[in-house]
Amino acid sequence: MASTQTENQTKNTADRAAAQTQDAVRTAQDNVQNVSRQVFEATERLTRGFNLSKEDAERFASQSRQNLDAVTRCGTVLSQGFQEASRHWIEFSQKQFQRNLAAVNRLAQAKTLQEFAAIQSDVVREGLESFVTDSKGIAETSLKHAEEAGKIFSGAAKQTAQTAQTASRPN
Repeated sequence: MASTQTENQTKNTADRAAAQTQDAVRTAQDNVQNVSRQVFEATERLTRGFNLSKEDAERFASQSRQNLDAVTRCGTVLSQGFQEASRHWIEFSQKQFQRNLAAVNRLAQAKTLQEFAAIQSDVVREGLESFVTDSKGIAETSLKHAEEAGKIFSGAAKQTAQTAQTASRPN
């Protein structure tokens, strides 16, 4: 019964974490839309203020949209990484709880102090091994998502630099 209750609590925590992540994604999307509108307005002011040609203004606006798209994609990738890492931690917590219950049962069956100490030593070792293994998996997942976001930003930066070089060349 305690196991079922803990599993339900863990599932509820996971559901709340997922809902909060979805709220964060929606907020980020709203912020991107607001920034997009502000960039458009700034582009209009910049075009008027610097007397940019229509082509230059369109190129600038297009590049701004591409940069915002890159930021949005990065946010999505990082959000997915956060969700995946959260899911791994919750799974780890559930497995660790089950291991702890089994360990208590094993410890309760010990007949001597030496047997109790040996079981306790095994339980601690197994717990640490599981923690290291699961933490490594979570770190690898997080790194994968961070690298993917970094590639998106790098591609956007490279494209922005190329656009800037093209725009600065005399016709």
